[in-house]
Amino acid sequence: MKRIKRKLFVYLCFLFIISIFSGVYALLIFLGKADSQLAAFNTVTFILGVAAFFILGFLAGNTAQKNGLLEGLIAALVVILITLALNFFIQVPFVAKSFVKTASFLTSSALGGIIGVNFRSVLPVKEE
Repeated sequence: MKRIKRKLFVYLCFLFIISIFSGVYALLIFLGKADSQLAAFNTVTFILGVAAFFILGFLAGNTAQKNGLLEGLIAALVVILITLALNFFIQVPFVAKSFVKTASFLTSSALGGIIGVNFRSVLPVKEE
C-alpha cells in the first residue's frame, strides 16, 4: 500500500510540474515575451518535456531508493504509454519525430532515476 502511495505521489508531482511549466509558458506567450511560432513552440515544449521527465525519473528513483534506472524507465513508460493511447484514440499519427521525442524522454527519465537514487529520500523510506 505504501508503495502505491509513493508512486501516486511521483505521478501527482509530475502532473503538478507539467501544469506549472505549461501555465508559465502560456502566460509568456500571452504577454508576448515568448515566440509563438510553431518551430520555437516545438523546441521549447521539447526542452520543458525533457526537464519534466528528468524530474519524474529523479522523484521515482529517489522515492524507491534502489534500481534508479529501472524506476525512472518504468515511470516514464507509464506516462508515455498513456499519452500514446490517448493519441491513438484522437488519431494523432506516430511519426519519426515522435519516436525521437519518446526516446529522449525515456533517456532523460532514466538519467533522473539514476541520479535520484543517490540523494536522501524525499519521503521517509520504511520497508514493509
